[in-house]
Amino acid sequence: MSNMTVNLGMRWEYSQPLYEVADRQANIDLVKGVVLLAGKNGNSRALYAPYYKQFEPRVGLAFTPRSNIVLRVGYAMSSFMEGTGANLRLPLNPPYFVETNVNYDVSAPGNIGIGFADAPNTGSLAGPRTAANPFYQGRAWDPNLRPQFTHQYNASFEYRLNPTTSITTAYVGQLGTHLVIPHEGNNPVAGTGAVSTWINANDRRPLFATMPNVGNVALTEGSARMSYNSLQLSGRKHLAQGLELTGFYVWSKSMMEGLGYYGCGSVNAEGAYWQDAYNRRANRGLSCFDAKSNASIGGLYNLPFGKGQKFGGSWSKPVDMLLGGWNVNYFTNAHSGFPVTVFAASANSGGRTPRGNLRANAYKPFSTTGTSTIDAFYGPVTAANFCAAGVNDGSCAFGRPADGQLGNVGVGSLRAPSFFNMDMSVGKKFQVTEKNYVDFRMEMFNALNHASWGAPGRDITNPAAFGQVTGMVQNSRNIQFGMKYYF
Repeated sequence: MSNMTVNLGMRWEYSQPLYEVADRQANIDLVKGVVLLAGKNGNSRALYAPYYKQFEPRVGLAFTPRSNIVLRVGYAMSSFMEGTGANLRLPLNPPYFVETNVNYDVSAPGNIGIGFADAPNTGSLAGPRTAANPFYQGRAWDPNLRPQFTHQYNASFEYRLNPTTSITTAYVGQLGTHLVIPHEGNNPVAGTGAVSTWINANDRRPLFATMPNVGNVALTEGSARMSYNSLQLSGRKHLAQGLELTGFYVWSKSMMEGLGYYGCGSVNAEGAYWQDAYNRRANRGLSCFDAKSNASIGGLYNLPFGKGQKFGGSWSKPVDMLLGGWNVNYFTNAHSGFPVTVFAASANSGGRTPRGNLRANAYKPFSTTGTSTIDAFYGPVTAANFCAAGVNDGSCAFGRPADGQLGNVGVGSLRAPSFFNMDMSVGKKFQVTEKNYVDFRMEMFNALNHASWGAPGRDITNPAAFGQVTGMVQNSRNIQFGMKYYF
């Protein structure tokens, strides 16, 4: 068929496991509670298995039933071994690396001659406890760690209205599996009976029997999933009569089970580590970057004044040099607010949240009452607006979880303020000779000097700061001038 194009492809790649050049790294077997040394006792150098099944098919189809209509469908699978935080790599485990925290007596003079002699420089993760609390922070990598896979798929309909203008509507989706995330691998389990009778949280860690001197263990594993589904509408007008215009609108929803190592800046999401280290699904919620509505419009307009234009074609050279040949560029973007996860940071989880991220309890839908301001984006609230620990009196949307319990509020249950920004520039070419000219440009970032507020406070155990906005996510207006001589 002359009006149909089909593209098929297959990619295979291999991500070699990372290893230290001299095998100076150690892993922790979280099942057996033992230390694994690279290249010893039958262990591999990388301490996790290679993965050879990175097959990535691709298919694309374009069909033109009429000269002004194009239908497109595409699917692609991609794979990538995500980077992890440098501080979570296996060479940072003892016996090859030891972290030391020495608290000095500020009321007594120090002795520079001691140097670091009083700081331990050797150690063993499997040794006995040396103080009231565990001394070491461990790192572990899942022995079956593998690259993440992303499935991307889309279908679009493009219609040309006239030779210079077209519109496109599309469905775009994405599904990610085996996303690499940090996970607390030595999380204290719940005790029995009243919380006040629970034994010390460090004695309730799974590795307590074999590694009592190890506290938190940052586990690198590929267990998370994400999804993205969107309806997209875009339009484009190519340069005609001095005007070029593009615009789009996206209505979407994105879900995920973890932020990953690097998270999202300028949002109040749920934190990199799960609230419940033993329940991945409980952390599934709106992605930290989810914006239900996202729109943008931009363009270029050559003003119709001056030589060869609709107006001013007979102007003298000095007048044309001053008033003719100007152009305006602009780009405007706006999106709805990002999700906000409600915390109960100082509630008593009985030591079950060593990484923090303790969420509140949700009892009914939250609604803003009163006037929304930057000091109270969710309306005026006091401690009376939030229920006491484990108590649902029917009047509050959020409350502290009961002692020893974890919060049940969903990830991303509230929204932050929306975002708006316009950048623009004004420029002109001053022709000196037939080949030489001066290019002048004035650029304005956040041209309207609009304030887009940052994420509001979300901790119900600090009512005075709940809903309080303390920053912006964009800079104030900035204007810069530039001039360049072409010869």
